[in-house]
Amino acid sequence: MTAPVWIVVSARMASSRRPGKALADLAGRPLLDVLLDRMRAVRGVSGVVLATSVRPENDALAAIAERQGVGVFRGDEDDVLRRHLDCARFLGAEHVVRVTGDNPLTDVETTEALIAQHLAEGADYTYVPGDALLMGILSEVISTEALARAWERGDARHRSELMTLYMKEHPAEFRIALGTLAAGLYRPRYRLTVDEPEDVALVQALFARLARPGHRVTTREAIALMDADPSLPAINATASHKAATLRSVALDSHIVGADRR
Repeated sequence: MTAPVWIVVSARMASSRRPGKALADLAGRPLLDVLLDRMRAVRGVSGVVLATSVRPENDALAAIAERQGVGVFRGDEDDVLRRHLDCARFLGAEHVVRVTGDNPLTDVETTEALIAQHLAEGADYTYVPGDALLMGILSEVISTEALARAWERGDARHRSELMTLYMKEHPAEFRIALGTLAAGLYRPRYRLTVDEPEDVALVQALFARLARPGHRVTTREAIALMDADPSLPAINATASHKAATLRSVALDSHIVGADRR
């Protein structure tokens, strides 16, 4: 029997750069609503759940999930790793697909491929290494046991939004599987995450042109439109990436080609 795999979408109203971004309007729908609907299209999982914090300000996010029939787990506000671990245990999940709430164009195709690879290789942690992370279209697959080990062995900085940092800093302690992007998706110069006001403007422009009733905008459609219209990627071309994100990318050079258990 296939091990239980759940997609865990983490989102909260607080943000150091763009508070409330989960409610940004994308062609008439809140960003989180679009993302949750997108993740419901992923095959090979037991279900999708929103993991947010216990703070009352996140009630609006929980309501969006509930309207879609998506379960809600509420945990620690700042210890993101603990929130995922507690959520996984609550669900009885052996593995979770980590999806961040600021990536409305998380790629379904890549997510399905990572899940299949993770299970086939018996991995603790499966992800796409390198600067593709900067695009904001990637998910990660992590075993619940690996989440527990990272939480127990790590410290405060490993429990933040960059919750896989301990695994990347200690690759010998985990079975790490490295995935790849399908042909045509690799555009590290494109920034499809939502972290700055310019990012919101870009994603809103993309959905204004691509969204239509009953249609899920695909990552490929967004990339093709940006390829065809250079004015679109120019909208957020000067936005800066978080230092923690850049550090995560830098750590990959020590993992690729390393002797992993």
